[in-house]
Amino acid sequence: MIYSVRHITRYTYAKQVFLEPHTIRLLPRPDPSQQALEHILRIEPEPGGRAFGLDLWGNGFLQVWFNGLHKELRIESTCRLQTLRENPFDYFLPPCGQTLPMQYSAVEQEGLQSCLMRRYPFGQEQRGASGTVPDRHRDDVAELAAMLRRQTQQSSTGFLSALNTWLFTHVQRSERLEPGVLHPQALLFKRVGSCRDLAVLFVETCREAGIPARFASGYQEGDPDTPEAELHAWAEVYLPGIGWRGYDPTHGLVVADRHIVLAAAPEPEQTMPVAGNYRGTGVSSHISHEVWMIPLAEKRISC
Repeated sequence: MIYSVRHITRYTYAKQVFLEPHTIRLLPRPDPSQQALEHILRIEPEPGGRAFGLDLWGNGFLQVWFNGLHKELRIESTCRLQTLRENPFDYFLPPCGQTLPMQYSAVEQEGLQSCLMRRYPFGQEQRGASGTVPDRHRDDVAELAAMLRRQTQQSSTGFLSALNTWLFTHVQRSERLEPGVLHPQALLFKRVGSCRDLAVLFVETCREAGIPARFASGYQEGDPDTPEAELHAWAEVYLPGIGWRGYDPTHGLVVADRHIVLAAAPEPEQTMPVAGNYRGTGVSSHISHEVWMIPLAEKRISC
């Protein structure tokens, strides 16, 4: 598919402030499953300087800094992009990855540690987590992982599909404007959360089962008749011999050519589309987003 995406982020401030350096992760990720045909990034006010970079996880970003005082920051990203993966199962999984626990080389194991450690281990409150964790004496995430492992007879791909389906079926999607993510235990208790909450729960359950997983941010086609979209979140898992593949529990989909990824990392905070601070005493701020994702044409690739 070929898509046109326009994403506007606007920060307004009650009075003039000094904008600290900002990091912008609105560059489509260099990826075998997608190719940016055109990308334009407009920033108002005009930055005093710009620097492009590549982070630890292969995500491109732009660092900008500003001069003077300002009452608004507007960032507009416009791109035309081709998605290339029609079949999300276009791979052969080697024997070492077919059953749980999957086997990784020593180098892979070392590099994947941050994607294997649970961020919300049972019995520990984590900074930045939202939602009230029910007072229980059991680890619901571990129980969910164990149940699905039994049901799928330790099949790795069976587990991933079953987890994706279970979350899509049992957890209701709801837009949540509060920052941060729900604690996975709280989400399993409430059964209502945002796409980022579902993605974090998917990641946490995979890590409990010994599958390296990380958080991904980008866009998803949704209803093709409705161009208005929103920033979306899903999960990526690392398969031996294959690499990173995406699962979207919000829609119950395995990620193929209807998703556009901007960034992926072990923690949601590492994928924020815009990160930065401002200086101003007692100044309130407001943020708004507008996203349009329009399919332009079916792709045609000759062999």
